[in-house]
Amino acid sequence: MTCKHDFYSHKPIIPSQASHSHSHSHGNSHGHEHFGDHAHSHHDHSHAVGANTNKKMLKICIAITIFAMIFQFVYSIITNSLALLSDTLHMFSHAFALTLSYFAVKISEFSGGNERTFGFFRAEILVAFVNSIMSFGFALFIVYEAVCKLINPESIDAKTLLVAAFIGFVANAMSGLLLIKADMQNINIKSSFIHMMSDLLSSVGVILGAVIVYFTGAFWVDCVLAMMIAFVIGKWSYSLAKDSVNVLLETSPIPIQSIKNEILSHEFVLDTHDIHLSEITHNFYVLTAHIVIERENLDKFSQIIGELSQNLMQNLRITHCTFQPEWS
Repeated sequence: MTCKHDFYSHKPIIPSQASHSHSHSHGNSHGHEHFGDHAHSHHDHSHAVGANTNKKMLKICIAITIFAMIFQFVYSIITNSLALLSDTLHMFSHAFALTLSYFAVKISEFSGGNERTFGFFRAEILVAFVNSIMSFGFALFIVYEAVCKLINPESIDAKTLLVAAFIGFVANAMSGLLLIKADMQNINIKSSFIHMMSDLLSSVGVILGAVIVYFTGAFWVDCVLAMMIAFVIGKWSYSLAKDSVNVLLETSPIPIQSIKNEILSHEFVLDTHDIHLSEITHNFYVLTAHIVIERENLDKFSQIIGELSQNLMQNLRITHCTFQPEWS
């Protein structure tokens, strides 16, 4: 059997059948036997068409972004505009993110062999984390340059700056429209789209700044805009780093109490504990939990875990569940 998630597939872990006895004392003395069992929801998340669309849209966006980035970089030097340079660095980090996202989609299609039981799904999360750190470094560089130019102002070619910023705006708008057609539930596609939108806003800011500088000659506006763009980059970087670190540290993406309530809602489940939920990649959740049932319901265990798995998938989108029963 092959388990599928979105446009990925992997071989499921074969559970070991464990049997052992315990004697617990909690006021009343009773014995428990535990058997490991594993249930997969057979809901098919395979969307090969979506995967192909993601890759196609990413490749086109990469080409557009790199062209616009090189163009803006050249003209940031010609016009001596820090705001345009900051927008270019923002665009560079975006181009880097798009490229890594594309390779993350490609690499996550590989099975990973027998040892990597979930394949390369986490490649997406690692990509997001690396991109967040790199973007934060760009933000610091922009702030440093802006402070230096505020102390020692320099003239700016506002007319040329306006043309260059407008071309960057068009490129960002085109990429944004393309990414909307991709899978916006994917963490890297979503982060790339958000980054693109912040690029778009940056371009709008640079255009407005160029207009102000052209009519007023207030060159300091360019530095202020650069710092505003740096703030946007920094805020985005922090959010992306936080999300990716939470996944890497196995932070439960769903409140444990909500999972517990869902499990306890089953008529044959008396109690549940040792609940652990991991997010392998975006919306790919793996759950393990102990459930307490009556001894006379042991023959219904397969039915119980089947119903639990179905409910958890439908209500909380948890598609991989492993339950260990306990009974008195």
